[in-house]
Amino acid sequence: MKRISTKVLTGLLLSVIIHVIGCKDIYKAGNLVALEYPVETQLRSKIIREYLDTLILKRGYMVPPKWESFTKLVDLDSVYNKRIYFRQEPEEMYLLSFGGAFVLTDVFNPNIRKYGYVSDPKLMPAEEEQRVMERLQHEILDTIVAMAKRNNVPDSVLYKEPI
Repeated sequence: MKRISTKVLTGLLLSVIIHVIGCKDIYKAGNLVALEYPVETQLRSKIIREYLDTLILKRGYMVPPKWESFTKLVDLDSVYNKRIYFRQEPEEMYLLSFGGAFVLTDVFNPNIRKYGYVSDPKLMPAEEEQRVMERLQHEILDTIVAMAKRNNVPDSVLYKEPI
């Protein structure tokens, strides 16, 4: 059996190290990478979750069959993660998470990133981030407040206590 020289082993080891270091950002595992944009609101998470279900089931925010294949909830608990769909332009879908703080976890919008979720903050242009957060506030959170007020939910139940 031939002995492999130290130079060959060193070169091989060096090329493996360079490859590993150079390729570290090429692959990111789907559900392990997320935008994690915190949603600033005084609404209680429990209220948001309850009214999100109503919006999804009765107000047209349910994900349509054409986008069901883009689910990221395969390994996520659906009690603490909700997908909402916006049919009006720009057509898009948000993944909202409640595992502690309320966060916008991902955005699916083919105009921003074709065939995939925008789960890396570097892929989300600043103007799109602002638009998405404003849409979430105006179309979802403000609607939740209006619905809760119509249902006579008291402010002490609707909002977190001031710090």
